[in-house]
Amino acid sequence: MNKRRRRILQTLAISALAVSGFIAAGALAGVGFAGGSTSTDTTSTSTSTSTSTSTSTTTTTTTTTTTTGGEGCTPGYWKQPQHFDSWPVPLSTTLAGAGFTNTGLPAGTTLLEALSFQGGPTVQDAKNILLRQAAAAYLNSLSIAYAFTTSDVVSMVNDALATGDRDTILNVKDVLDAANNGGCPLN
Repeated sequence: MNKRRRRILQTLAISALAVSGFIAAGALAGVGFAGGSTSTDTTSTSTSTSTSTSTSTTTTTTTTTTTTGGEGCTPGYWKQPQHFDSWPVPLSTTLAGAGFTNTGLPAGTTLLEALSFQGGPTVQDAKNILLRQAAAAYLNSLSIAYAFTTSDVVSMVNDALATGDRDTILNVKDVLDAANNGGCPLN
């Protein structure tokens, strides 16, 4: 029963992280920090109130909507030398330099190295396969109309890695894997 309860709580926590990431992305989009395309709708409402003196109030409401993309390139795409020209950051960019923490790996481990990580039965193996998807997600978020912003990717991955829980780590890996398989628009 405890394992089932923990699984339910983990699922709820991951859902909450995803929702909070989308909320944060929407808030940041209003000041130009979020990825994706934005559109702005402006609605003006006039209200007149009559008392002994006449008062007129005009309210302008601006709504910013962030449209997330459905594009995603796989780790296999990003690690191929013929696609290195599509990288939005230097090939020498490290996981730490991209903002990933609690990786359990040497500080100099690069995104390119992470793209070739393999899995296995340990928690570190789960971290490695999450980091493979995270490296691709990071590059996607900087390059194409991806489902998540760069800060969403880094936050989701860091939160999962910090738990040290294999199931939580693999659940986030699955979310990024699905997004990374959205269809690659690059050469």
